[in-house]
Amino acid sequence: MERLDKVSVEIDMSVHHQTFEGWGTSLAWWANVIGGWSEERQQEIVQKLFHATDGIGLNIARYNIGGTKNADDPFLEYGKAILSYQNEDGSWDFSRDHNQRSILQKIAEIVDAPIFEAFSNCPPWWMTNSYDPSRPDGAEGSTTGGLEGGDNLKAGSEADFAHYLVEVVRHFQEVHGITFRTIAPFNEPVAGWWKYKVTTQEGAQILPEQQQIVIREVYEALKKSGLSNTFISASDESFVQMALDTWNAFDPETKALIPQVNTHTYNDFDYNPQEFLRTVTFDKKKLWMSEVGFENGVHPTIDPTSMSGASKLSAGITKDLKEMRAEAWVYWQAVESNVSTWGLIFAPFEQNEAESYTMYKQYYALGNYSKFISPGSRLVANNGQKSLTAIDPSGKKVTIVTYNDSDTESIEYTYRLSGLPNPSSVKIAVYRTSVKENLQQLDSLLLENGTFAAEAICHSVTTYVIEL
Repeated sequence: MERLDKVSVEIDMSVHHQTFEGWGTSLAWWANVIGGWSEERQQEIVQKLFHATDGIGLNIARYNIGGTKNADDPFLEYGKAILSYQNEDGSWDFSRDHNQRSILQKIAEIVDAPIFEAFSNCPPWWMTNSYDPSRPDGAEGSTTGGLEGGDNLKAGSEADFAHYLVEVVRHFQEVHGITFRTIAPFNEPVAGWWKYKVTTQEGAQILPEQQQIVIREVYEALKKSGLSNTFISASDESFVQMALDTWNAFDPETKALIPQVNTHTYNDFDYNPQEFLRTVTFDKKKLWMSEVGFENGVHPTIDPTSMSGASKLSAGITKDLKEMRAEAWVYWQAVESNVSTWGLIFAPFEQNEAESYTMYKQYYALGNYSKFISPGSRLVANNGQKSLTAIDPSGKKVTIVTYNDSDTESIEYTYRLSGLPNPSSVKIAVYRTSVKENLQQLDSLLLENGTFAAEAICHSVTTYVIEL
């Protein structure tokens, strides 16, 4: 017989934490592939991800400024060759990267107030230490990492790299009407796994001392360009402890140039973000969780009913927003191919003439959060380990999301909301994702005197929406 545990969640509506900016995804590399699909299919995918009612309401997109020379670089996996807009001789070709740009423009058309961030995985190939111009294939693999995993931005190229990033951002604003709120010049720059002709994606080791030089040069380039609405974010390290170590390595002058601190959270779920949060908060910086991904079972198994990835995603969101108090939550690959099962949507990229795709449970589970916790919401204190609470900007809608990752146990929750402006009886809309349900609306519940009870079944994510 299924066991039914009982848990009480105390929600203090008078204690507000961070103001939340929204939900998003990076566009590398899925947009480089999907942007080559038919217009109809492109629109379908963008709508499913970014439309507020017909999709799951994402509002943040991270655009990848590429550094690769050849689209057929043999050391990069399918779809991962994001070409540099600038050539070694200094000339520019802004017709490149049409596919990713096509997706970005469609997002700009359907999201009311999108937040765009431009980020770099690797400098342009000729700025790397692994580029060997004496060989015909000297640029092949040069953006996958440094020689033996070493540093891969040439000393003395920091200003050129900064100019490249800022010029791309300026072009998008002036020609395409797209403003990037931030530039992130690095991606996991101290991780140690970017290796020449070994790694199968763009990446570059750039250690804190050189990062500071780049940051100062980007700041100066932004000033000269007149891009007063674009700022710097850094350093997009892989783990929270790495992010803290890099931030602590920066001098006060460099920190003053960075209004937004980005971190990835590829940690186990036991990570403690408290010191990082205290440090970033003390320095009065915005804090983003800018990249993470979760595998949905063992590759290459494709199981659209599996809740494995959805449970991990829910646990990650809850910890990142509740304990680290991230002000944005950005998934890595919204659409993924045969390479892994990380995506919210599965689409076999190669030889996919039908442009077919399948929704993973991660898609619906993220929707349990992103469709209901809107930009501008405030996170609210609660003592539930697996529950997240937010109040919308109007102060009239409370959202509670609870996940149950147990294989065997349903849980009976009693939610008690203190500090409500009007504790009288109101209806609660309920939406659940589980093995058999995809954001399915269930029978409504009743909030009476600030209290209601509900069952969280095994392998489920449930959203409760209370209109005050």
